[in-house]
This record gives sequence, structure tokens and C-alpha cells, in this order.
Amino acid sequence: MKLKKILKENLTFSAILLFTSLLWIFSFSLFLITNNNTRNELVEIESLRAHEHYESVLNDIFMKLDNIEVFTETVGVDDLNHVRFDEFVENSDFSNIGFISLSIAPNGIMEYYYSPYFDTDLIGLDLVNDDRTHVRESVAYAIENDVVVINGPFILLQGGNGLVFRKAIYEDDDFVAIINLVIEYDNLNTLFDISKSSVVDVGIYNTDNKLLFGELEYQENLASLDTMDIEDVDWQIGIDVSWNFFLTGLITNIIIILLAIVLYVLAVTYGIKAYRRNRILLSTQSDLIYFDNLTSLPNRRLLIKDVNSIIINNQPFYLCFGDLDNFKNLNDILGHSIGDEYLREISDRFHKMTSGMLTIYRWGGDEFIFLIKTHHKETTIEIIESIYEVFKKPITLGEIDYTVSMSIGVVSFPTHGTTIDDLIKRADIVMYDIKSQQKNNYGFFEDKYLDNLQREVDFENKVNSYSLNDFEVFLQPVIKVSNEKIYGFEGLIRLFDNEGKLVNTQEIIKVYERKGDIPKLDKFVFEEVCKYYVILREKYNRRYSFSFNISPITLSKDFIDFVREMIQKYGINPKYFVMEIIETIGFKDLDESLRLLNEIRALGMRIAMDDFGMGYSSLSYITRLPLSVIKIDRDFVHNFQINEFDKMLILTIRDISKSLNIEIIVEGIETFEQLEFIKEIGAHYYQGYLHSKPMRLEKLLELLDKCK
Repeated sequence: MKLKKILKENLTFSAILLFTSLLWIFSFSLFLITNNNTRNELVEIESLRAHEHYESVLNDIFMKLDNIEVFTETVGVDDLNHVRFDEFVENSDFSNIGFISLSIAPNGIMEYYYSPYFDTDLIGLDLVNDDRTHVRESVAYAIENDVVVINGPFILLQGGNGLVFRKAIYEDDDFVAIINLVIEYDNLNTLFDISKSSVVDVGIYNTDNKLLFGELEYQENLASLDTMDIEDVDWQIGIDVSWNFFLTGLITNIIIILLAIVLYVLAVTYGIKAYRRNRILLSTQSDLIYFDNLTSLPNRRLLIKDVNSIIINNQPFYLCFGDLDNFKNLNDILGHSIGDEYLREISDRFHKMTSGMLTIYRWGGDEFIFLIKTHHKETTIEIIESIYEVFKKPITLGEIDYTVSMSIGVVSFPTHGTTIDDLIKRADIVMYDIKSQQKNNYGFFEDKYLDNLQREVDFENKVNSYSLNDFEVFLQPVIKVSNEKIYGFEGLIRLFDNEGKLVNTQEIIKVYERKGDIPKLDKFVFEEVCKYYVILREKYNRRYSFSFNISPITLSKDFIDFVREMIQKYGINPKYFVMEIIETIGFKDLDESLRLLNEIRALGMRIAMDDFGMGYSSLSYITRLPLSVIKIDRDFVHNFQINEFDKMLILTIRDISKSLNIEIIVEGIETFEQLEFIKEIGAHYYQGYLHSKPMRLEKLLELLDKCK
């Protein structure tokens, strides 16, 4: 019995020892794998943060350079003087970039110079023929290639160790001046080091692989070596794991292994603590990915992650899509800095409302999403009402009170959709319905919206049943304000169904944009307008102006090639044609669009911004795009007597257009009172039913015959 008991105890002990050993091996292996993955994730996040920080610092300098360029082009090199130049510099904020000096050199000769630190006068220095080879070559390269050239770091003539950012200015494609923005090298290095990480080392190198900033010397086997995502800058950024971070991790693992062999419990305890410590650090760094930089609210990525998690668990909730009313107008008139400050202030109020039941996300721009974790509609209504209380108290910025309301569309899961895309789409439909009717209100998704969705599908099927040959191009006269005579015509697409009824043109355009066929429709309109130009030229021996619309989606190299083909095919003179960009779509890549628009302008065509003020752009578009014409949307003119803001916007556009020598066409003139108003503000042309509606070519010919 005693032997049997001993054997049993030994067997039990062996089993416990074996189980404990297996558990230790499994636990320790799992810890090492998890810890290593966590550290790798931390390295990836730190690398991304460092990359974005370095680019952000440089982008800030490029924004200053853009402001200088806009000032120079707006004033004009010929009208620039020392007083205006000094006022601009003194009223501009260059403090955060290590500003040393700013100079503008008309035709390459330094004429305007400003520096708060150095008395050396460089006025008169000929940069184009400078004795210094690097200056001469960089100036020539900036002029010939229209890019920003960065010189340095080196000791400057006026003193100090700095970098020179050079940018050429053009008028009508001719070089007129060069900007020289000088910043302190040590200050820029300090800005970069603000985000210095203990996890990764960073270096910035020029084209010769010389280290310019940072502490990581160039080597071919760098873990990360990328070209910086900044236009016209060919610097490279190298990122690698810090040796101290790597060594610390290695030593830590060795110590953990030794301690684990000697004392299993302490090793596991230490492993758990190390794991938790890394997870906390990883969580902190993840805030940069999952939270909005401006408002600190959860962003779109976190919303998608949270909603999908709730959907998987089949938990009911309400999703509210909110959009600020008229916020774009506040941005356009008062500037984006005021708009950003307003968003920060309103988001601070949102932060105070957040609870276990309510989470508020910034979807983008002035759009917010409210996630309410309840299946009770009454509770949801109470929470939405509390959201509207936030907007009742004005926000004071610079001693001025601002009030912006919000329109909200509400849907519930799973009643109104089973995916986040369906829910957001339907909440968006409700929101826009509210916004179009009364604004500053909310509404729940109803069956009528499903009917609307079905009508959209039916409408799209109806449009798809017609070919391009079923479309017509009507012409609407463009009238010169000064003499009330026909100056030209705008080509407008029209489609009549089998019963002879006009199909909604704007909805047709949306269908063609959704299915990616809008370039075909735009090409059809342009070719028809070319044909009309030839007919009127031969019949009346007069060259009228013809304008046609294209979507920014159409704007491409392929379309420019098509324009060249039509010019040759019909023998048209491009200077009598105006290409109108439909502003309500917005540009996905503004820089690429600018390049393509400049190609169109180089062909001889003029460029107009259609429906200005109704879409995504701001007044800054006027200064950036190569515009010859701005078309003010009819809504602003119709409301100018009752809406002081619309009237102020028209006058603002008028003043800026006048300073930039851009012509104004006003759409939708229907009364003599409206005509008198646009005469007073100095508009050049108008369109509208007061003179004539869009018409077929044969009707137009009858009208022109009567006007002889």
C-alpha cells in the first residue's frame, strides 16, 4: 500500500511537472511572439509618425511660399513697391519656420529685401548672373522648370547658416520675378527634432545621398527609404530602428529568458508587465491613426472599425449623419483659420457629450457622425435634442459671435441597413433632404426614401436605354451687358423621352458620372458646338463665342488630345471657345488639374468656372486656376435682395475678379431689376430667360435673322 501510494504521488508529481513545463513553454513562446509583434507595430507607427512630421514641417514652408506667390501675382510685379512689400512681410507670420529674410527679384535682380536680423543690403544683386555657381544654376533651374529649388545649408552673404527656397513667378507664361525665402538651418533642424523618437532614427538626404537633417547616416540597406511626398522636392527620408531601441529589446529578451529558466513565475510576471507596457505605448501611438488631428474626435477609420464590430455582434444602434449648414460660406468669406477654430470649439463641446451610449466621430470636413448605442427611438430623440442644444450658444472668436446650425439624417441598424455603407448612404439621403427643405433640423429614414432610391434606379435604367445619338445640344445666348447684344452661346445638353418630355439634365449628368461615361457625353457636346460654330461663321460671317461644360472627371490628357483633333477637323479658332468647369464636383487632384487646364489655355481656349460658389471650392480657386471667366450661379442673384450674405459674396467675387482681370458672367437673369443690379456691380455678360431660353439651332437661326 505504501509503495502504491508513493508511485501514485510520483506519477501525480510527474504529471504536474510535465503540465507545468508545457504550460511554461507555451506561455513563454506566446509572450515572445506577441511582444515581438507589438514592437514591430510600434516601429511601424513611429516610422509613419516621423515621416508625416518631417513632411508637415516642409509643407508649412511651402504654404508660406505659396502665400508669397499669391501676393506677388495679385499685386503684380510692375505695381509692387517697397511699402507694399514691407507691409506684406510684417503682416505675415513667418516666426514658426526660422525666418531670416525674404526678397523678390524682378527679372532676377534683387529689388525688394526684408530681414529683421541683418542690415546687409543685397538690393541690386543679379541672381541670374551671380558669381556663385550654385546660385546661378539654381535660379536658372527654377525659372526653366517652374519648380521650387532649395539651396543649402551654407553660410549666407547676409550672415547666418541657412537654406534658400527659390520660386519663379510668371505672368502670361513669361518669367517676371523670383522669390527667395531664407530660413535658418538650425531652426528647421530643431522643428524636425521636436518629434524625435526613441524608437526610430531618421535622416533626410539630398540627391547625392548627403545627410541634411537628422542623425541617421545614409546606407543602402536602410529599412525604410522613400522619396518625400512633397511636390518638387527630391529629398529622400530614411528611417531605421534605433540601435538603442533594438539593443534594449535584445537585452530585455535575454534577461527574461534567463530569469524564466531560473524562476518561471517571475519570468511570466515580468513578461505580462512588459507586454502591457508595450500595449499602452502602442495604444497611445494608435491615437494618431484613429483620432482626427484637428478636433481630437474619433475619425472615419475608428468609426468603420467600431460599427463593424457592433454589426458582427448584431447589437441594434442608431447612426446620425450631421452636416453643418452654410459652413462652407463661413470658410470662403472669413478664411479657413476661422473655420478650423470653429470646428475645434464645437468639437470641444461634443467631447463633453460623449458617453457609453453616445460616440461622436468626425467623418470629414464639416461632417460628423453620431453613434447612439440603443434600440429605443425615444432615447435617440432625447440625445439628438441635446446635440442641438450645443449649437444654441454662439461661439466667440476674436470678439465676434458665430452661429452655425446642423442638419442631421438618422438611420437604425438593422432596420435601415446591414452594412456601414448602406447606413451612411441612407443617413446622407435624409440629411440632404432636411438641408434642402429647412436646415437646422433632423429626420429619420422613411419608406419614401426607399421609393426615392428605387426612382434613382429606374431613372438610371431609363437613361441607359438611350444612346448619345438621342441627345441634342441646345444653345442659350450670352448677352453683353454694355450693349444688350448677343456675344456668344452656351451649348447645353438636352434629352427628350419617347413622349417628347424633357429629361432632367442634372440627373442625367449624375448617372453618366456614376457609370464613368461622362467624358463621352462631354465630347459629344463639344463636337456639336464645333459644328454650330462652323454653321454660324459661314452663314453670318461672324465669329461668336461658344462655351461648353465639362466635368473635372473628364479633364484628362485624352480629352485634350480630342480637343486638338476637333480644332483640326473643323478648322475652329480656339480663342472663340470657353471651356466651363462644373465647380460642384470638385477636383480630386488640384495640381494635376492645374497642369491640364494650363494645357487647354495654351491651345488658345479660355477657361470659365461654372456655378461658382455652389460646390466644393473656395475663393482661393480664383487665384490658383488659370481662369478667364467666372459664372455666378443664378441662386445668388435671385436672393441678393433678401440675403445679405449672397450679395456680399457677389461683391467679393466682383472685387477679386476685377483685380485679377477675370470677366464675370451672371446666370439666370429673369427680371429687369436683376439686370440693373448686375450692371451696377460691373458684370460683363449675362444669360437668362429675360433675353431668351436655350433653343435648338433652327430656332436660334430665326432669332439671329430677326436681329440683323
